[in-house]
Amino acid sequence: MSRKRRFRQPLRRPEGIEDVLSRSGDARFARIRAPISARLWREAVGGRIASRAEPIRVEQGVLVVRVASSVWASELSLLSEAILARLRVAGLDVKRLHFRVGEIAPPDRPPERRRTTRAPAAVPLPPDLAHHLAAIEDPDLRGAIEESARMNLAWQRETEPVPASQASGAPRAARVPRGAGTGSAPPGCSSGRKA
Repeated sequence: MSRKRRFRQPLRRPEGIEDVLSRSGDARFARIRAPISARLWREAVGGRIASRAEPIRVEQGVLVVRVASSVWASELSLLSEAILARLRVAGLDVKRLHFRVGEIAPPDRPPERRRTTRAPAAVPLPPDLAHHLAAIEDPDLRGAIEESARMNLAWQRETEPVPASQASGAPRAARVPRGAGTGSAPPGCSSGRKA
C-alpha cells in the first residue's frame, strides 16, 4: 500500500509568515479551514467587505463566499471580476465566485467609534489681532474673519497639551461658578466672597 504524496502548488509570490503558521498550527487539524488566509482575503477585498463576507471553500476553481445578506451577495456579484483579478494577482487559481447568504462572525475588534466633540465657545481676540482686524474696511469680511479667528483660538485652547502637573494625576482646581463676583448669581447663592 503506497500512499500517494500530495505536493503543494507552486506560489507566484512568497508566502506570508501568517499563512505558514496558520497551516502548521492547531488550525491544520480543524475540519473546515478557510481556503484563503484572512490576511490575503482582506488585502484582496478590503476591510469593509472582509467584515461582511468570508471565503468558505474552493471547488473546481469556484470560490464559495458566505455573505451577511442577499444585498451583499448582489453587490459583490457586481464586483466579482475585480475581486477575481486581485485574487489571481495574489497567486490563487480562482475562476468564479459563488455567494451564499449566512451568518458572519463579528470582526475581531469592534469598529472604530468616532469621538464627537461639541464645538468650544468662541474666545475673545487678543488685542494685537483685534487691532489688525480693525484695519479691514469691509464690515462683512472683517466679521467673518473675526468669527473664524475666535473659533480657531477656541479649538487651539481645547486641544493644547495638558500641563505636566495635571497629567501626573494631581487634582485639577475647582472652577469658579459663572456668577462668582459678578453679581449675576441666582438669589440665595453666594460667591463665597465677603463684601
